[in-house]
Amino acid sequence: MEKVTIGIDPDKIENGFAVYHKDDGSLFLYQYDLYDTFNKLLWYHLRYDVKVRLEAGHLVKSFWQRRTVGTAKSVGENNNVGYQLERFLIKNKIKHQLVKPCGLSSYTHEMFCRITNWDIKKLTNPEKRVAGLLAYKH
Repeated sequence: MEKVTIGIDPDKIENGFAVYHKDDGSLFLYQYDLYDTFNKLLWYHLRYDVKVRLEAGHLVKSFWQRRTVGTAKSVGENNNVGYQLERFLIKNKIKHQLVKPCGLSSYTHEMFCRITNWDIKKLTNPEKRVAGLLAYKH
């Protein structure tokens, strides 16, 4: 069975979702809402030997930042999505690894392309890049 690594960057609206096929080194980047993410995880789990790497901001017990209340609320909502994804992975017995946030969102499109050999003409956004790096840097 082919091995794939899935990287997920949880977001309250659309999660970054990346699939890295170890056999041929191909990388695919997507964005899905929470329910489509659940469906895609099950689809891959039934067809491949899957390992999911989930950025788990909900593991960070506290943080300090000089931002607005709205930003803190958004971070909390994103962390809740990550927690729901973790529960889904456990319930469906999908192999996974929780990864504490480690600054992957600071990578630019150009940096991402250099690391992964992604076509520089195919634009990415921060959620896709984080998911892609989680899947690629396994």
